[in-house]
Amino acid sequence: MEILMDIERLSDILRPESVLAPLRSETRDGAIAELAGSLPLPGAPADAEALVEAMVAREQAGSTGIGHGVAIPHARSSRVGSPLLAAGLSPRRIDFSSADGNPVSLVFLLAVPESSPGSHLKILAALSKIASDKKILRSLNASANARELYERLASLAV
Repeated sequence: MEILMDIERLSDILRPESVLAPLRSETRDGAIAELAGSLPLPGAPADAEALVEAMVAREQAGSTGIGHGVAIPHARSSRVGSPLLAAGLSPRRIDFSSADGNPVSLVFLLAVPESSPGSHLKILAALSKIASDKKILRSLNASANARELYERLASLAV
């Protein structure tokens, strides 16, 4: 039985240390690993490695590059107790085999407990809505550093 968390803002699942700007990685798998490594996982680095494996497998099944320069790699995992979000901004666009054929600059990485499909879908829907808002995307992509990106993301509603 799923216990739905009260998630109202991205700051409820996003920590400042899980916002990376700039992302150093230049590849899809590298960006996923870099962002997963920033999450506050109880059994890091083993939990981060397992999460990366699950997300890369998800990418191989179908790209999470949703267009507009955004990718949302995500996975459900027994290694997380509550939804966790990481975000990265890449100065060099990364090829995620996106739906629109364009590389991405903004990557949201979402890890949720296996028992939380409702939370998973709610957060994915909120991130997709952010990705479709050109004004918000311009603001996020203009962030000068991780702190600025976090501040802009933290206030957004889920």
